[in-house]
This record gives sequence, structure tokens and C-alpha cells, in this order.
Amino acid sequence: MSFANVIKRTASGTNTTVYKYFRGVDFSVDPSLVQDSRSPYAPNLISDTGGMPEKRLGWRTIAQCTGRINGIFFVELEEEKHMVIHGGGNIYTYESGELVIKKENVNDGRSTAFFMYDGVKGGLYILTGGDILVFDGEEIKDVTQDAYVPNVLAACDPSGGGELIEPVNLLSKKRMQSFIGTRSDLIYQLSATDIESVDKVEVLNTSGTKTTLTTAEYSVDLAKGTVNFHRVYERIIAGQDNIFITFSKDTEGYKDRITNCTIGAVYGLNKSDKMFLSGNKEHNGKIWHSFSGKPSYFPDTYYVVAGSEENRVMGFSRLGRHLLIIKDDNQQDSTIFQLWGERGSNATVNYYIEQGIAGVGAVSATSFDTLLDEPLFLSRRGVMAIYSNTISLERTIKNRSYFIDPILTKEESLENAVATEWNGYYLIAINGRCYVLDSRNKAYRHNQTDTTGDYIYECYHWDNFPAICFFSRGGELFFGTEEGKVCKMNTDIISNSRFNDDDEAVVAAWSTKNDDDSKGFLYKTMSKRGCSVTIKPYVRSSCTVYYKKDGDVENFVKHHLMDIFNWDNMDFERFTFNTNESPQDVYLRKKVKKYKRLQLIIRNAEKDEGFGILQITKSFVLGGYAKK
Repeated sequence: MSFANVIKRTASGTNTTVYKYFRGVDFSVDPSLVQDSRSPYAPNLISDTGGMPEKRLGWRTIAQCTGRINGIFFVELEEEKHMVIHGGGNIYTYESGELVIKKENVNDGRSTAFFMYDGVKGGLYILTGGDILVFDGEEIKDVTQDAYVPNVLAACDPSGGGELIEPVNLLSKKRMQSFIGTRSDLIYQLSATDIESVDKVEVLNTSGTKTTLTTAEYSVDLAKGTVNFHRVYERIIAGQDNIFITFSKDTEGYKDRITNCTIGAVYGLNKSDKMFLSGNKEHNGKIWHSFSGKPSYFPDTYYVVAGSEENRVMGFSRLGRHLLIIKDDNQQDSTIFQLWGERGSNATVNYYIEQGIAGVGAVSATSFDTLLDEPLFLSRRGVMAIYSNTISLERTIKNRSYFIDPILTKEESLENAVATEWNGYYLIAINGRCYVLDSRNKAYRHNQTDTTGDYIYECYHWDNFPAICFFSRGGELFFGTEEGKVCKMNTDIISNSRFNDDDEAVVAAWSTKNDDDSKGFLYKTMSKRGCSVTIKPYVRSSCTVYYKKDGDVENFVKHHLMDIFNWDNMDFERFTFNTNESPQDVYLRKKVKKYKRLQLIIRNAEKDEGFGILQITKSFVLGGYAKK
């Protein structure tokens, strides 16, 4: 299908240009060079099921928090669905239209969350950049409070030593050490000195169960790290340790390595049973992962380093069996790495990391999502796709936002951009605007096909869209604002009020290119007859048509109402008997004299109105040679 203008010349000397087969916007070239099917100016439009532009849905505020909205999340636990909101320094649930505070005094930073099963039950794990929290459907807890206590050493002699069993948990001061009791030793040396406390002492009795001793049955020297028993506890069962001492030793910075992480992913070998975390500004290149099935256990030896510590890990993306790691821009070091696991000879899983070529890095840690199984992220050059998991080869990364890059990449504070996938669109919001990539409509470079991966998504742009965080679920879209509003796209509203933003009109428009009709050296005159705009039918709609002559100001042509009779949307001030639900033609009946280039703008700026455009027809006659 060709998207070129249809230009016809009649016997009377009148020329006709038909603009149709519309797609998205194009900011990549001068407005006079845009292809006829695209627009250099089309705010607040989106593609319909056939790819034609129509007014986007509006949004409404459903809740107000204290402080900015740092994150919105959904989780289903035990067949109950929960909406969790991180607003300012509080975590809320949204229940029956009301906010309920679940936890106060958390870090007021951008947050992320994901579901994970801990072997007993599932929970929503939330990273705030200062906390790691878990929501179990009832309450929100700090994971560090009940973090897993590892058995760091076993088969220890009273004097020390022993067999290494489990590494220290970064999330917990506590660790356990088990000893082989003797018939003579009373003093047992722990593996650390200057400890904070001895929290529990247990001994194995003749029945093979543990008995917890009282503090009256032993004393502690914290500086030396010793426990002095008041009687001996000889091993009773051969081959088994019989004394178990749990103690606390705070290593400065250990907990912060995990709680200060800002990005995460759930990943593992053949199953998603480990939490991978990064984004700690003090450890730019490090990625920590939890023990299998134990999200509260981050062994201090379980980490990998992705390239240079000078550059931050910005995000993770799943591609096949690999976990892709994308770092920020770097002219020297690699920006993309891939991680994968392999089972070792002793049934343990070892993780390996491979670096790719130096290339485009991410600028925003909150811009990662997947569109049609294609990982996307925002760079300073535009929205990039990871096209191949062979990251050591060139052309692993491809640009998908060429049409909007000249405006998108000039936005201030790109590091604050947020993105999500919604109904086949990739939305990226920044500074009160939103840029949209449409996966259902692609433009191919050099007439190539999908097999080359060298395509661009059709694009749209919205204003009055103050999103600073997103959540998309089941066709619904939620976002939060700097002012603490929780907003929802009007996907669940049937009436024409779905086209309003918080009860204000969404202003949408479509503009043709600044068209010289292939004869920029001649003057033209737009005819009074034969010019029209074909509009999509809605129960209530209207349009106002303007023209711009040779880049001058907008000039009014006409305003036209296009309502369809409907008992459910009766308005006696705009009463109509029209029941025609086919496209509506608006005849311009306007002569525009002596132009070199002409642009037609069709705008809708009314509340409770839909709007869509199908075709524009322009008739004109040629004049003399242009003189200036």
C-alpha cells in the first residue's frame, strides 16, 4: 500500500490532493518534508485498530497521597487482588476506593517491585532505594527484620575452626555456628570478635531435638566472641553437632548493599527463584542475587560485577535464557552484558557474565519494558531495542523511535523518564508529556521486512500527561504524579466523558505537512469547492479547521458539529436527528489565494467529545511563478 498523496488534475485545470492512510507523527524532518501519511503536529492522538489517528483516552484522579507517587503495583495473593501505592514516605493499599496506610517512614525514593515465592508463600517485594519490604496480603514488613539466619560454620571445635556451610547474609546481623561439644570444654570460641550479642544458644538432647538454654546457663564475652557454659555439653548423637549458637555481628555497609538497590529482576536457571538486585550508587557495577527460593537471604559472596565500577547498572531485561544487563552511557566500556546460569558438578548453580561490544547505554533506570517480546529502554539517542541475544556482534541494539527523537532526546532530565507497555504501545513519560510507540504499525527502512529488524515504530505524542510512574495491567493503565495523585486512564468508561482529563477537555489535532504540492516554485490557490475533511463518527464530536499559509499564523476556516442521535447522550442544546453512523464529511468552502506552501490543521478542543480523522481532500489551481 502506498501512502503517497493522490494528486489528480481535471480537465478544467483543477488539481486534487488526497491525504489518507494516516499513521503517526514525524519530527525527524522539516514539516515540508514529512511523508503525506504522517503529521508534523498531532497532539493527543493514538492509532485505532486500523492504524488511523483518533483522540486518546483521558484520565482521572482516583486517589490523593501525601508526597509524590514513587510507585504503583498490583499483586494477587491467595486469590485476592491488591493495589499497593508508594506515596512519599508511606506505603498504602487502595481498598474499595480508599487509601489505607500499611507502613510509614519508608524511603521517599523511586520504587520498584516484583512478586516472588519464598518457599512457603508468595509476596510482593518492594525496593525503595533505602528499604527492602515485603507485602504478604495483610501487612508490609521490613525484610531485614525476619531475614534468614545462615549456619555459617559447622563441626566446630570449642576452640574455633569448622566447616564452611553457608555465607553470611548481607540482610542480617545474625548468623549461627554449630559445635561438637566435649566432656571437658566450657568456653566456645565464635568465628567473630567484638560481636553485638548472643541471641540464642541451643543444645541437642537425647531425643534429637533442640533445647534453648536460658542466659543463666552461660555467660558471654562480646569483645572476645566467646560463650562460657556453666556445665559441659558432650555430643550425644554420633556425627551430629550438638551446640548451636546464634549471634549478631554488624559489618558496616553490609545491609546497605542490598537495601540501597533500586532495580531488580527475578531470574534463575530454568525457573525464576532468585532475586537479582543492583542500582546501588556506591557499587555501580555490582549485581547481588539471593539464595534459591529465599528472597531474604543474600549471601555476601553471591554477586557478579558487570564491567567497570565507574558506570551504573541501569536495568535488566529477559531475552531467552539470558538476563541482559544494561549500563549507562560509556564511550569505552561495554554497555550491555548477559548473564546466565549453569549447574555445577555438586548440583550448585554457577552464574556467568559476558560482556558485549561498547554501544548505546541507558539514560533512565525506569524506562525498561518489553514490547512484543522486544526489550526496550531509553538512551540519549532515543528508544532502543535489544534485537539479538548475540551481544558480541554489531547491530545488537536498534533505534525504534526515529520519528520522535529530535524532540524526545531534547527533553530535560531524561534520567527521570518512566515507561511502560500498554495494549501494544510503549509509553514513555517525561516533563508532563508522553511519547508513544505503536507496535502494531511499523515503518521499514529501505523497503525491508521484519527479518532484518530494521524498522521503526509509528509514533504519537501527548501533552497534559503528568506521569512520573506507571503501572499497566490487563489493559488498564495507572500512573502517579509529582503532586501525589494516583490517576487511571478511562478504559472503564463507556460515555464520551472518557475523552476528558480530570474533567477537562483533551485537545487533539491533526496537521498535514507544509505542502508545496510538488511545485514550490509556483503560486497556488485552494478552491472553494472540492475541499473536505472526513471525520470518524462519534455520538458527540466536532472539529475546527484552520490553515497556515507559507508558515504564517493559523487562520480560521470553520467549526463543525458532528453528533449522532443517541438517547443515552441527549443534549437539547445540540439536538440532532442525524442517525448516520458512517464517516462524516466536512466541506470547507474556503478559498486561500496565492500560497506556495499550505498546511491544514483539524483540531478538537471540546469536553466529552471523541475525534478521529480519516481523510483530507484539497483542490487547488496553479498560478504564476513565485517571486519571493
